[in-house]
Amino acid sequence: MNNKIIRLSILGFTFAVLLNLFTGCSFRERMVIWAAKPVVEGAIQSLLSETDIELAKTGLESELKLLEGMIVTRPNDRELLELAAQGFTGYTMMFVEDTDQNRARALYERGQKFGMRALSLSISEFMDERLKLDEFNLLIEELEDNDIPAAYWTAAAWASRINLEKSSPKAMMESPRAVNLMQWVLNTDPHFYYSAPLWYFGTYYASLPPMLGGSSAKSNEYFQRALKADGDKFLWGRLLYAKTYAVQVLDQGLFKEQLKQIVSGAENEPEDLRLLNRIASLKAQELLKQSEDLF
Repeated sequence: MNNKIIRLSILGFTFAVLLNLFTGCSFRERMVIWAAKPVVEGAIQSLLSETDIELAKTGLESELKLLEGMIVTRPNDRELLELAAQGFTGYTMMFVEDTDQNRARALYERGQKFGMRALSLSISEFMDERLKLDEFNLLIEELEDNDIPAAYWTAAAWASRINLEKSSPKAMMESPRAVNLMQWVLNTDPHFYYSAPLWYFGTYYASLPPMLGGSSAKSNEYFQRALKADGDKFLWGRLLYAKTYAVQVLDQGLFKEQLKQIVSGAENEPEDLRLLNRIASLKAQELLKQSEDLF
């Protein structure tokens, strides 16, 4: 009888130790993050398919703050970092850049930093700000296919921030790095996220003056490739085509044609483009009103 009591006491003590170990703060945090990740990812995907723009805007703001909190707990979680890079870049592009450029710069920088942190999990030197351009380019060559999302959203946020800081010599010196990183994405997967790298370079060459490498011919080449692949779905790309290339070559007919197609909507619209396409439509309507002033 005494032996039985002793065995039960040992079992009880062991269970108590294990219970304390696995209900510790660190373990609870890991379990909460593990359980919450798919919920947050699902929530963001749901918001991207939302057609009520104000509801989506409010929801995205909440999800981005939740993401940041999760990253504090799990700073080396690649999926969370990539999602934050995408989230801050997309949110700023859709809701902030046209109305508050100072805030947009700060938010793009936040997205860029999350993306760089994700890339540094593959190559730690990516976080070294002392790298020379040629050293940075060598790191880019070491990237692999699974780095495409982090590389794209980092480059997109980076380039967008630089575009808002054109008067800053420091920002202009960073530009080749963002462009080269995006070039790697283009070379690796030109149709990533509805041909986003192609839309980017179409915009890039249309936005630069010829003396700095701008070229309407190169711009149109990239835009035509993107239009052929995803122009019927990704209406934001058509918006870029109208705002940059059509304006640069002073083609008012093309400008109006593209904007009217955007307003008409997309055929076979993917769910994850509903929100972006609705916002593109609103912006297209505003640009149509400005047509006579732009040409």
